Parts: sequence; C-alpha cells; structure tokens
Amino acid sequence: MRTLGIRGMGYAGFGRPDEVVFDRHLSARQKTETLKHWQVALTRLARFASAAEREAYEALTIELAAAIERIDNAALHPHMINSRPLRLNRA
Repeated sequence: MRTLGIRGMGYAGFGRPDEVVFDRHLSARQKTETLKHWQVALTRLARFASAAEREAYEALTIELAAAIERIDNAALHPHMINSRPLRLNRA
C-alpha cells in the first residue's frame, strides 16, 4: 500500500512506515520516536479529512501501529533478524 496517496502524506523524508523500520542509520529508539511523531501528526490531520480521505488515514494509522509493534518485538527478540531466527552453522 502506498501512503503517499493522502496528499503526499510522507513524514520526515519517509514515504512509508516500513522505510523507517528498515532504515540502517536510525536506532530502534529513533525509529519508534519517528513513527510515533508521524502517528500524532496524522491524528491531528485526520480531524480535518474528508470522508473520502478518512479511510486512507485509518489505513496509514494501522500501518504505523504495526511498524511500531514490529520494532518493539525486535527489541524483545534480539536473536531474530527480519522475523527469522538465526541459523546455526553446523560445520
């Protein structure tokens, strides 16, 4: 799903929440903060959205929440990379 359909609704140079999640330059804390700030900004803008736009705002809100949860879960399971357990090398 492209989130830019809502009048170019990217945030801080990111077009989608997954771009924040997979950014190699941000720490987990910075990623979470960025996504939460985006969520607050979106909530404020959604108040003024037309009925036609409201569905897109809701979908982006769900996508942001899922991205935050993904980062939180990764912090709880540091042995996991991209949601897959590390494979042991059996030499």
